[in-house]
Amino acid sequence: MHIGIIGFGRFGQLLAKILKNKHQIKVFDNQEKLKAKAKSLGVIFTDLDEVYQQDLIILAVPISAIKNVLLLIKNKIPASSIIMDVCSVKEYPVNLMTKILSRKTQILATHPMFGPDSAKCGLKDSQMVFCPIRIKKEAYGKIKQLFQRLGLKIIETTPAEHDRQNALSLALVHFIGRGLEKMNIKTQALTTLGFERLLKVCETVTNDTWQLFKDMQTYNRFAKPIRKKFMKAMEAIDKKVK
Repeated sequence: MHIGIIGFGRFGQLLAKILKNKHQIKVFDNQEKLKAKAKSLGVIFTDLDEVYQQDLIILAVPISAIKNVLLLIKNKIPASSIIMDVCSVKEYPVNLMTKILSRKTQILATHPMFGPDSAKCGLKDSQMVFCPIRIKKEAYGKIKQLFQRLGLKIIETTPAEHDRQNALSLALVHFIGRGLEKMNIKTQALTTLGFERLLKVCETVTNDTWQLFKDMQTYNRFAKPIRKKFMKAMEAIDKKVK
């Protein structure tokens, strides 16, 4: 399959790396300096006009940037191509894709539940969420098989259900991790398994950009209520030990 990746940050690079052996990959990013990185990975760094001509076009841009990208490419996508996003929220990009793109454009909303750090341990049995919004059965089957061959477990759900669950399993975890970073916790001589796990959470979430953190908190409508519920619980516990 000919695959185009728009956005060549940490996750775009990971996608290129795991897909390049079986597929032709062309990537685009506004940062020309990433051209050298593409060359080192053995994929083609080219202009946007060429990338959106591919069979599968993967949007690996920040959540807050996806609207501008869609407006830029909406009238240039071949009728046979499929648009797939990899945002860590789903309702927001799905609403944009269905409103901005032509009704003839096939849309598959996804969220790989892994990242560059966790992928270092391998992808086998890692989860990837699929929300088939508007896609032909045959095309959907091919893409599903493409990722299953990587050892991924595909979970099909709705954008709303994805965001509801991810507000707890992802957004809250990142919120806690950023709090630990603010506390500047570090490795120390006296430790426990629980403390080491907290350090790992802090390390993992802070390897991602602040933009990603802010976007997942802002564009998931379930995230704020979960944060407030967590803070209220912490305050209640704090009062009990004063």
